[in-house]
Amino acid sequence: MLKGLNLTVVVTGGIAAYKVPDFVRTLIKAGANVRVAMTEAALQFVTPFTFEVLTKYAVLVEGQDYPDPVAHIALADWTDYAIVVPTTANTLGKYVHGIADNEALSMLLALNSPILFVPAMNEKMWANQATQRNVAQLRLDGHIVLEPDTGFLAEGYEGKGRMPAPDVIFQAVQAFVTLKRLPQPLSLSGDRILVSAGGTTEKLDPVRFLTNRSSGKMGVAIANVAALAGGDVTLVRTNHAIGLPVLPGIHIITVESAQELHDQMHAQVSDKDIVIMSAAVSDYRAANQADQKMKKNQFSSDGGGLTLALVKNPDILASLPKEGHYTVGFAAETQDVIHYAQQKLVKKGVNMIVANDVSDQTIGFNSDDNQVTLVTADDTVTLERQSKIGVAANILAAVQTDKK
Repeated sequence: MLKGLNLTVVVTGGIAAYKVPDFVRTLIKAGANVRVAMTEAALQFVTPFTFEVLTKYAVLVEGQDYPDPVAHIALADWTDYAIVVPTTANTLGKYVHGIADNEALSMLLALNSPILFVPAMNEKMWANQATQRNVAQLRLDGHIVLEPDTGFLAEGYEGKGRMPAPDVIFQAVQAFVTLKRLPQPLSLSGDRILVSAGGTTEKLDPVRFLTNRSSGKMGVAIANVAALAGGDVTLVRTNHAIGLPVLPGIHIITVESAQELHDQMHAQVSDKDIVIMSAAVSDYRAANQADQKMKKNQFSSDGGGLTLALVKNPDILASLPKEGHYTVGFAAETQDVIHYAQQKLVKKGVNMIVANDVSDQTIGFNSDDNQVTLVTADDTVTLERQSKIGVAANILAAVQTDKK
């Protein structure tokens, strides 16, 4: 997704700047061409030489030599997308008010390219009315602001203002680029969105269980893109998806079994505008779950095979109320994909089915890529193969269009 893009990372003077080299390295490994600009305050936390070694190019810093004579304009013209990380309250406020008192800010003001701001500061500074007004203005101007994380701050206490981890910012950059490439802007501001993700797990005993191959990557991608597009997102994820990066601001509920997923989806659905059921639900569970580990001699007296008694799990998608919100379901099939998706659309009573062919081992389960067909009552649209973040953005764009 980022391969061949010219990305400029602007580093400002927050203590979280020491984490940025790792983030820059991740962008380079993803195939992006990366250059760096720094404010003078950022030099207190990380040296330009670090970035020069990583990017193989000079860093734009006030008062230091640069290969191009009009440095800030040259870098601005080169840039496809810019990421300001960490964004201090000082730099954020200056940019909003058109102040260019250093080379990095001058470059940002010369940009015609989209900018992703990643604020990091003390929680009191983040909550200040002036900061919040500036953030609101950035969004009105068409920029994207990644909410800061909640965690242990440099001041020695917990609060909202912490810079998200580099892998989370990387997910945000991919979503940011995808959103900016859509033919029409995707704005979910004011929308409350419920997303499920991951494969459920059904215990047989304390050791063994039934499950499926779903990683949760598709559902988490949908949640991340929706949040970056301004949505108020609740993510109900299974244990399969716990290790996946989730953007700050998303309300997370973690479940294990199909029954737990059923209960949480029903508990959360009432006030939502969009419901996307991406989780892969186990169709069956053990009729009797053993309290202790089952021994082999319990399975069969003659040393033969094991017979399990299973009962059906609740059909979560069909049971969810459909009034008052737009509902999207998923159909993972290995044959007659579109036919089964069209049947499921009617049977489940939903607005859209996202159908994918899981017989192709290079996409779908556990892959970073996917290729799906969006099935509604009026249309069938097959998307090109792309990253799951790209698929997520296209699903949400289709929902936005179909809701109108």
